[in-house]
Amino acid sequence: MKSFLSFANSKLPYESVAIGKFDGMHKAHKYLLGLVGTNGCALSIAAVKPPFITPPKEREQYTNIPFFRLRFENIKAWDSLHFLQLLFKVMPHLKRIIIGYDFCFGRDRMHSASDLQSLLQSIGKGYVKIEIVTPQKYNGMPIHTSIIKELLQYGDIYNANAMLGRFYHIKGHIIRGQGIGSKMLYPTINMRNILYFLPKHGVYATFACYKNRFYKAVSFIGNRFSTDKRFCIETHILDTTLLTQHNDIIHLFFVAYLRDNRQFHELSALKTQIESDIIHAQHILAQHDTKDCY
Repeated sequence: MKSFLSFANSKLPYESVAIGKFDGMHKAHKYLLGLVGTNGCALSIAAVKPPFITPPKEREQYTNIPFFRLRFENIKAWDSLHFLQLLFKVMPHLKRIIIGYDFCFGRDRMHSASDLQSLLQSIGKGYVKIEIVTPQKYNGMPIHTSIIKELLQYGDIYNANAMLGRFYHIKGHIIRGQGIGSKMLYPTINMRNILYFLPKHGVYATFACYKNRFYKAVSFIGNRFSTDKRFCIETHILDTTLLTQHNDIIHLFFVAYLRDNRQFHELSALKTQIESDIIHAQHILAQHDTKDCY
């Protein structure tokens, strides 16, 4: 994703633009972006502070139109006219602006979507067409990133995925674990997360992607109550032995929440529970396909 400000002294040829945070890249965002047309682009105005549902550099992969980034931190003190002047300086051929119903811009969110047409008229751009997209809903709930985060916090992966239109996904570097799994339980791959919003602590049926290959897996997020009490993200690959390298990237796609995190006083009891988790995950994952990962 290219920086919009890097084009301040040049010109982009697009005639339409969709503007928003696009922090979730969920179904409502994809609907809005689908209105851009053949000679359009997207402008993502977003903060760079994690955690994210979809990190800024990954948002473009969920659409087939050009994506540009404008850091909120760089423009948060601008007034609304300053922002619009930049927009038309970079895109002088602009004829359509597509925004969501909750779009706000300018210092301290001083203007909303309904103000945009009058502001355009004040700078001689009244001919530009404004399209305001109404709330998109799922089961009566508006599809919004904040609601998806709340669903993830409660472990409601099913409805979060339904709003996203894909399996919720995180990725990170493979790190060394405590070594108990491969010796006394089940071997796991440990991951370090930096950018992504984490769902509720517990055990999940997941698809793991390593070096562009997908594997059925069981993943755990939380503190290891039964051993060293430390926080971890651990994944056990089902049905195969996967050799990985530390610092390589692994992707996890969350399909279903299996159970809460629990403390086991004996490792034998934990192993029995993991065996049950594996059977449960295999049954669930057999009903899904990795095509829903993206």
